[in-house]
Amino acid sequence: MRICYVGLNHRTAPVELRERLAIGAQDIAAILQQTVSHPAIREAALLSTCNRVEMTVVTHDPDAAIAALHEWFARKAAMDLEQVIEHLYSYTTDDAVRHLYAVAAGLDSLVLGEPQILGQVKASYEHALDAGTAGHILHRLYQSTFAAAKRARSETAIGKQAVNISSCAVELARHIFGDLAGKTVMLIGAGEMAELAATHLRAQGCTNILVANRTLERARKLAQNFDGHALTLEHIEQYLDAADIVLSSTGANTFVLLPDTVERAIRKRKNRPMFLVDIAVPRDIDPRIAELDDIYLYDIDDLQQVVQGNREQRGQEAEKARALLHEEAEAFLNWLKSLETVPLIRNIQTHMEQLRQEELAKAEKYLKGLSPEQREAMERFSRALMKRFMHPALKTLKTLPADIEGDLLMGSANRLFGLEQTRASTTDAGKESDEQPLR
Repeated sequence: MRICYVGLNHRTAPVELRERLAIGAQDIAAILQQTVSHPAIREAALLSTCNRVEMTVVTHDPDAAIAALHEWFARKAAMDLEQVIEHLYSYTTDDAVRHLYAVAAGLDSLVLGEPQILGQVKASYEHALDAGTAGHILHRLYQSTFAAAKRARSETAIGKQAVNISSCAVELARHIFGDLAGKTVMLIGAGEMAELAATHLRAQGCTNILVANRTLERARKLAQNFDGHALTLEHIEQYLDAADIVLSSTGANTFVLLPDTVERAIRKRKNRPMFLVDIAVPRDIDPRIAELDDIYLYDIDDLQQVVQGNREQRGQEAEKARALLHEEAEAFLNWLKSLETVPLIRNIQTHMEQLRQEELAKAEKYLKGLSPEQREAMERFSRALMKRFMHPALKTLKTLPADIEGDLLMGSANRLFGLEQTRASTTDAGKESDEQPLR
């Protein structure tokens, strides 16, 4: 069995494509079940965040599985395969495992070392469990992934003082306004990102915080933590002109803010600048708003410029974390390879023992009158000779690489030890017995 990992992220695909592929939690089970219905795919898990959409599958045919996943991405995006495939990456076994470990540890994130991604990876595993598409191999893979990510965070400084997307948005606001003290903030959406943003903005002196959400109760809950004011999405236009900074992070499938609404707010503000950050995927704020005067609109891809400085500072710790993840990945890959080689080694040992006993029985016909001691000596000699003959081959099989070379060596071992012929004769005998009439 092989593990394949296919997807795209903030580095390989623009937000316009990522929002086409955004998947709600309620749709994941159906997608996973459809995925494992493909003949080449045994297990599957799906990770969908604002920065990435990735599928992990277990397969006996990596080429067929990857081709099937490429087609799924194209269908979901409603685009030609050629247009989508240039944004996709595809990893198999060793590279797939290492990539998943890096994602979970925050090494592949827009913000290096961000802590939220580990929770998102855990959620993707739980979705696979609920959908019934996580089997023995994915269970082991994700448990080892969580352990590896925890080790990377605890044994290096990669997770210390981690800067998140919300704090990057606040840093951008400071570049525009300078001092944020006294500025009014409107948060559209009351989730984790909004709460993080409110925390950072409050620390920068923003005392007036408006929280707009689809459900008023959720908005009130967050607003109370910051002595803010709660409102529903329907009331945004009434208060928008008061907002110097707008940060939107809802799960809406359509734009929450449209150009006409923002244009009217700007007129009421007498053309005082307004800073808007859209960290939602799909986007909440119509990108045409950027064309308006006195508007500074940034989406999640724009934050990469702010993030780059953070990434350079944390590069040394990231290298330490990668070394730890490599160790953990090797342990998992050895276990995965053992799933394939253990049955083969057992079959070789069983087959060779059967041949040894057959040849020993033939020899005893010509060596009549052997004493028990002599028979025991022959037994020990034949067993020792067999083990010595098999040792180099079995040692090689225990350390096979998880690539095409490993597959070729396993196929050669089957042929060299006569296992293919044995299976064929067994199958033929079974057919003959099946074809005999019932008595």
